[in-house]
Amino acid sequence: MNNKITWKELKALNDIYHLKKSSASIQQHPYIHYLIHDKGILDLKETNNKVILSTEVFENYYRREYLIQYEEAKTFLINQGIETSARKSFTLEDVKALMLIAENKKEINENPTNIEDFSNEFFDISKYLKNKASLRDAVFKILEIMHFPLDRKENQWRLVVDNPKPKAIVLCENKSFLKRPWIAKNTGVKLWYVGGNNIVILDQIDEIELAKPIYYSCDWDLAGLEIYHRIKQKLKKLGANITLLYPEPQKKISTYIEYHYSHWNLKKNFSGLPIESFSKQELLLIHELIKGELWIEEESFDLELMINKVVKS
Repeated sequence: MNNKITWKELKALNDIYHLKKSSASIQQHPYIHYLIHDKGILDLKETNNKVILSTEVFENYYRREYLIQYEEAKTFLINQGIETSARKSFTLEDVKALMLIAENKKEINENPTNIEDFSNEFFDISKYLKNKASLRDAVFKILEIMHFPLDRKENQWRLVVDNPKPKAIVLCENKSFLKRPWIAKNTGVKLWYVGGNNIVILDQIDEIELAKPIYYSCDWDLAGLEIYHRIKQKLKKLGANITLLYPEPQKKISTYIEYHYSHWNLKKNFSGLPIESFSKQELLLIHELIKGELWIEEESFDLELMINKVVKS
């Protein structure tokens, strides 16, 4: 629910944190209503219930959930010349996507596409940009374009969050961690999104990067682990190795949920996965997941923790 709050609510929450109150008209938003009436994290002024007040619990909550992300997002928008007023309908996830777009501006502009494909690639819904004018305008401003070309073509972007002196490279199956650029900064690595099954993009890797430790972050389901095996085989031919990042925490969920389509093949031994591609620790966890028809979603990982455990300072 909190991913759906827009810049209007984010700005008001920031005001409440710094000024201890806000008269912004945000109480009707489901998440703000939840914070006030269900959790008691926010309070209302007794003499004027249109004014939202801070609490000691809220201050700790805001520092944990929003402070760093909001400041990062606000600084980014200002640097891009994008207005940060409460009139904007951006969500925090939208701004993270804008950061990823800005980080890969050159690559994107060299591979033009149409608005539906672009929207689906960065916002996971093909019509998302068409329905959000302020966000679409922000994308155009960042890319310095007036519109998307109408031609349809297969995207071959190797999206990255760079690091001037990376200690390692972390390939990510999904884009979510690339929308948190501080992970690369805090861990001293370079993050790549290689587009799930589109691993042909790895042919572009150069010898300098091949010499660095390479790790893979993915969904621990059949599709994610099959992709890992194919990447491992491809890099092996290039004389390099890749290590699977072991998930922390392990929030196991059923493979049979609405938005998930990768299920274990119970008719095959070890679901058809090549046992030699995995360590003993990995084999034990995968066996447990197959037996329970469970999976672990990449977005649930503490990626910084996982990287810091394996990448040497």
